[in-house]
Amino acid sequence: MRPTSRFWALAALAAAAGGWAVVVGRPVLLAGVCGVCAWLLAQQYRFVAALRTVSGALELTQSSSASRTVTGASTFLTVTARVDPAHSLTLRVDPEAPVGADGAVEPLWLDGRATETTGTYEFEWPVAGTFRVGAPTVTARDRLGLFEQRVVPDAPTPTVAVEPRRPRTVHVGEGGDPIAAGFGDHDAGRSGRGLEPAEVRRYVAGDAFRRIDWKATARLNETHVREFTARTERETQLFVDHRATMATGAPGQTKLDYARHVALAFVDQAGESADRVGCETVGDEGVTGVFEPRADLDHLRAIRRHLDALDPGDDADQRPEPTSTTGEASSPTPTAPDRVRATRQRLDGDESAFAARLRPFFDRPDAYVRAISDRPLYRAVEAAATGAGALWTVVVTDDANRTELREAVKVARGRGPVLVFLTPTPLFEPGGLDDLDAAYDAYVDFEEFRRELAALPEVSAFEVGPADRLSTVLAEAPGEDRARQRRGR
Repeated sequence: MRPTSRFWALAALAAAAGGWAVVVGRPVLLAGVCGVCAWLLAQQYRFVAALRTVSGALELTQSSSASRTVTGASTFLTVTARVDPAHSLTLRVDPEAPVGADGAVEPLWLDGRATETTGTYEFEWPVAGTFRVGAPTVTARDRLGLFEQRVVPDAPTPTVAVEPRRPRTVHVGEGGDPIAAGFGDHDAGRSGRGLEPAEVRRYVAGDAFRRIDWKATARLNETHVREFTARTERETQLFVDHRATMATGAPGQTKLDYARHVALAFVDQAGESADRVGCETVGDEGVTGVFEPRADLDHLRAIRRHLDALDPGDDADQRPEPTSTTGEASSPTPTAPDRVRATRQRLDGDESAFAARLRPFFDRPDAYVRAISDRPLYRAVEAAATGAGALWTVVVTDDANRTELREAVKVARGRGPVLVFLTPTPLFEPGGLDDLDAAYDAYVDFEEFRRELAALPEVSAFEVGPADRLSTVLAEAPGEDRARQRRGR
């Protein structure tokens, strides 16, 4: 219980009157002061007794219009306060706005003349995550405003799971042609006893009697045995790039939104297949999340929550300029070793002062390695590639840092197959379809890079983007030579 300023004002006035009564010798005035003090004590007792009654009878309920929503959407929170029977206090109920939501709340009032009050509040959810609505705070005050008490009663605390907006038209494919990829049972690359029949062959000495296929033996009039494909669980390491370049695109339709869609599909399919899957997310400053390969559902849910909450690496006003038609980010990018060697050979035959000044820079064979090793995606992939055992590597990124990606893929091949999912920059740049000729040229440049990656041994590379924008670019591309270029001829 806390006395209010009104109580202290009356108490101070009574104390001043009592002091004055003593000074002037007025016993009647002193008796009046004592009466005021007794009245204040009586009001305090009545407040405590009423508060005890109200605390036991107060019922608070909270409910959300939806337990799941998407970023940018709104939900409604309904708060109801009920007290029965009537009481002599004034109750102020202050709902708590959930963290991560935009919206205003106003207090609810409940006095002795009413037994129930209800308020509905609208909240907008700008960011992804799971948020809990806290219990309201109730402040009780007597009708004269002399005392008040603040309590947090028991009340439901609903949660709202906010997921990023999913892209509406997702294309995954090669050169504009969609593909369907599975993540279920995986071929172990060997034959033997297993669950999936592979082939029927002639019996040879040493084959187990129980492996004889009697139907095939009767049909072919010669003893045959059936081979099976041994199935195995695949361990997958997923790398998701959410650097600043992944912010390109309209809200809810950015590169990161499409990359996240693919990454979540891998996580979901891993759960259905009981595969071990790990995940690392890479931002501008380095690795922002690490999940070691595991197969339990809690682990997969944690990965999903982390991917749902990903944002591009930088704020919007700090994003780099759009990438050039070559697909390299605007920052300097190291040159591949073969190009360095070719340039060095040309400089050997040049005796000019300019060539003499450049020659020392091309005599440093480790410069390329050092420059690439500082890149966050390469660094993360390289660390995973140094482990033991077979590993499927899945990289979800864009085409902004081509040299880094190319070298990261080459390193990852050391532990097993590599899948690369790329978001083509031309399909996401604002106003990128205003000039369809330029958009198509940029897409062809991207497609050449994708094919270059796909041509590497043990590497498959796919494009991920908005199907409607891609079909627009391809349908409007003029020129017979461009059609041949699209088909790779």
